[in-house]
Amino acid sequence: MPDGFDVNTQNNIESGYFVFTMMPSLRCELNCPHCYLSTDERRNSPVMSLEQLQEVMDKVYDYYADKTDVPVKFLSFYWYGGEPTQMGIDYMIAAFKMIEERFTEKDGYHIRHTLLTSLIAVQEYWFEFFEKWCGGYFQTSFDGLMRGKRYMRDWERKVKLARSRGISVGTITVVNNKILEDTPKSVLDYLVELGISEASFLPMMRNEQNEAHHYGKYAPSMDQYSAFMIEFMEYWYELKEKGVSVPAIGQSQYIMSRANTDKNGNIAGQTMFLMPNGDFTLPDYRDGYTEYMQPFGNIFESDFETVLASKDRRKYLRRQYFANKNTECIECDKRHQCIMEFWKENKENDDCFGAKKYVDWLVDRESRIPVVSLSNGVMC
Repeated sequence: MPDGFDVNTQNNIESGYFVFTMMPSLRCELNCPHCYLSTDERRNSPVMSLEQLQEVMDKVYDYYADKTDVPVKFLSFYWYGGEPTQMGIDYMIAAFKMIEERFTEKDGYHIRHTLLTSLIAVQEYWFEFFEKWCGGYFQTSFDGLMRGKRYMRDWERKVKLARSRGISVGTITVVNNKILEDTPKSVLDYLVELGISEASFLPMMRNEQNEAHHYGKYAPSMDQYSAFMIEFMEYWYELKEKGVSVPAIGQSQYIMSRANTDKNGNIAGQTMFLMPNGDFTLPDYRDGYTEYMQPFGNIFESDFETVLASKDRRKYLRRQYFANKNTECIECDKRHQCIMEFWKENKENDDCFGAKKYVDWLVDRESRIPVVSLSNGVMC
């Protein structure tokens, strides 16, 4: 975090911390089993024009310009999708330049760009882009054989090419049954062999696109997720003690970084997703834990403050504050540091979506010999 930024009090957009998830296009050529986008969205999504993107940035800038009590602002631009690189290198360079020219250190802004790519269709000129505009770092999806052997072969080749250039690579894994079959030790050995600097492991969420077929086929239970993460981290500690260069683990870093925060700190007040049509959204849930995108307002139809103060966002944050009326979570002593990204109902007879069994194990392990607590990473 930048100098002068207070991580304890600046924990939402209004106070100057904005995890600005950028989705100006949803286009993607792949058909991943866990994807939340329809085929039509992936193939035919509109692309927000650069002129429209400038309007968005100007409105965000104007909002903070009126807040004289927030001298230091940290904006973390997380380029998501779809596949961000399908917008083209010229679009992305122009967009990054625009953002850096709008949000300057002189005006109290500190910005970071992180881009998530499948990597499959990425040409080598993108590596120059990552070096220049993303601090020599990018994130890529690693979901094992759920995506097929050919995908993994092409993906591995691109990762090795990036690493040969000295680029740091982080992986985002949606934990699935194919990953479980590989075993935690084999997965960590593979990431170490590739020289991955950071790795994040997310539970697979049910959504409107995967619930009919792929969710039941590929999604482990949360008990299985926690068991995987515990075994994975046990081996991680073992390798770390031997002096092996292991990746930082996003979920473990997050859990320990939240140890001393307020119990109501995890309410997603720092994050919004910008969609191609100008809607600001966040994931929400129906029928228990089926994920969909909840819009809060459209930036082309109002100013940014109106979006932030909208009835829909205020209602959403109230529900987050009260853990979406999830009694199990409200009463939990780890709700402030669990991995429940957005509050939802838990499955019956299963570990919660916050992975409490894993959280409890890690907190106990770190209380005896702190290792994760003493390290840092980009992911959260």
